[in-house]
Amino acid sequence: MDDNGWKKRAKSTSMVGGEDRISKLTDSVILHILSFLPTDQVVKTCILSKRWKLIWYAVPTLFFSNDIASELEWKQSRQKFYSYVDKYLKHRKKAMYYIVDSVITSFDLDMYDFYQRSKAGILDKWLAFAIENKVKELHLRIGLERKNNRFYPEYYCLPKVVENGTYLTVLELKCLELDSSHSFSFPFLKALSLEEIQQSDKAKDDVVFKFLLGCRCLEKLRLHKYEFLRSGDKIPLQSLSLKFLELTYTTNLDGLQVEAINLESLVITCQFPRNIDFSACKKIRNLSFDGTILVFDAIKPPSLNALISYYPLLENLTLTFRPKQYEKHLRISSQQLKSFSFKNCHFEPCNITIESVPKLSYFCYEGYIDLTISIEPSNSLSGKIVICKEDYDAAWYIDMLNFLLNLNCSWNTISLHVEECEALIWPEKFTRVCRSPLLNWKHLKVITKCNNPEIISDLKDSLMWISPSLETLSINKMQIF
Repeated sequence: MDDNGWKKRAKSTSMVGGEDRISKLTDSVILHILSFLPTDQVVKTCILSKRWKLIWYAVPTLFFSNDIASELEWKQSRQKFYSYVDKYLKHRKKAMYYIVDSVITSFDLDMYDFYQRSKAGILDKWLAFAIENKVKELHLRIGLERKNNRFYPEYYCLPKVVENGTYLTVLELKCLELDSSHSFSFPFLKALSLEEIQQSDKAKDDVVFKFLLGCRCLEKLRLHKYEFLRSGDKIPLQSLSLKFLELTYTTNLDGLQVEAINLESLVITCQFPRNIDFSACKKIRNLSFDGTILVFDAIKPPSLNALISYYPLLENLTLTFRPKQYEKHLRISSQQLKSFSFKNCHFEPCNITIESVPKLSYFCYEGYIDLTISIEPSNSLSGKIVICKEDYDAAWYIDMLNFLLNLNCSWNTISLHVEECEALIWPEKFTRVCRSPLLNWKHLKVITKCNNPEIISDLKDSLMWISPSLETLSINKMQIF
């Protein structure tokens, strides 16, 4: 879209009933709104009016993405990207001499597949500008060098100048190299994310441990596709301030000892976590395991049941995995547990017993119906059930009925998600044999792809047959994204 088209669109969206609402906003409100837009879109607002001519100089967040040149050929796009960012930062630097409010709080650079090793010095200059302006948030997604439609293992190395970013509170790094000889000392850093990070060949100490030593206020640590350096049998991950830890497809976890006594949230997403010791983390309130196969005997405490009982403060539990043979019966028991979500993506029969959970208020299940769930009665339990599609034959309706009967506890509200209405419309010969009422539900919401009025009517009749006590019943169309 050219500037004239963009100007007309901006003007039309700000006018309602002949009234220009945007012009009535204060500069502080406008700056806050613009802070959520990519920088190239922010700059275009200078053509709107005299008032907007210089306002982009005062937007505190900078966000540069290679999308700004996506319409051109790749090589031209890359060159335009470097040129655009370089010119913008030069203009912004000059403006700081005569615009008092021209401060920068966040610097976000997303140039995935645009990185050129020969231009590493330019990136160093951009980061130096950000650090000189005492940014609080730094987001870098660099990527590999691309030549002739091929990617080469040439990572951009984070320059030493970033060590001067003592005002940083958020640091997110993706696809670049870190030199462990740097101090990584950020006294105010609260959140750190390391994704697809390459450690320098001369690295002796793992950069994660360097960060933990130098960031005494760090509360949130996210590691995605991160490979720990092997430095012996034990890997102590120590922090007194850490409250949130996420390990997503992180390798070399064998022997990891998480010694974060104030840790409250733990998320592990990987296929085979091995010998991870969380025994020091007794304050965990939120626990999530997301993996194809979760090997509980490789985690200390060794089993799921022991794991839950070991954390007396546990409030939210999320499991996504295929249980091992001896974990076919999962028993959930916890005095403080408020929310339990379980996802079974495989045709693996499994039994879940939820008992002695007096504070449980929410239960969510997603998967196939070859699952037996036994829930101890509760007066204030809400639920969400997402059923994976199968063949709707006679066996399906028998299994579905048994599945729902096992869920026949005192629900406050329950939401059923099925792809087709047919999944919940029992055949007439089936309803003749079975007695009604079968369920004692009060409030039911069904989400389905179907929008045929006749089929929806049959679905309502079927649901009222299985649970005549329903007081409210709503059927909504499933959103397709």
